[in-house]
Amino acid sequence: STPKSSSRPHPIPVDASSRDSESAMAHTFESKLRADRSEVWTAVSTVEGINREVAPFLRMTDPTDGAPFDTEPWKTSSPVLWQLLFGIIPIDRHRVDLVPFPDEGGFRESSSSWWHRVWWHERTLLDDPSGCIVRDVVEVEARLRWLRPIVRRSVDSMMRRRQRRLQQRFS
Repeated sequence: STPKSSSRPHPIPVDASSRDSESAMAHTFESKLRADRSEVWTAVSTVEGINREVAPFLRMTDPTDGAPFDTEPWKTSSPVLWQLLFGIIPIDRHRVDLVPFPDEGGFRESSSSWWHRVWWHERTLLDDPSGCIVRDVVEVEARLRWLRPIVRRSVDSMMRRRQRRLQQRFS
């Protein structure tokens, strides 16, 4: 489908209906940024870059010592990252399998954690005449049924925040 464009300052839910099965939840967001794809890739292709998007509420540890997602530590292993609330309180643990797309086109990440039986995130960077479009698709399955409303709300809030932070950075 063709990316939606908007002058709105907020991330755009592309598919507001989301697939909503009994166990899995899907969220899709995209934003237009005023930067070329290469510049955006540099900003989003490390744990440090992701931490800039989720700060100050979360911080993830980085067992790769800052390695970009298209380098060996990510290609040859499944690093374990801790999510820390406010940067200090461990609240989740992810073993991450990450596959970068060719030509700085984004990445596909899959993991499971204490909160999520399934966490699947695809971030696509698309060229646009005015810069770059960042599209995030997240599919998640809560580990426990009673966590579904909490997980749904937190994933939606986090991904909207991440997109807003990118828009602020590249406006």
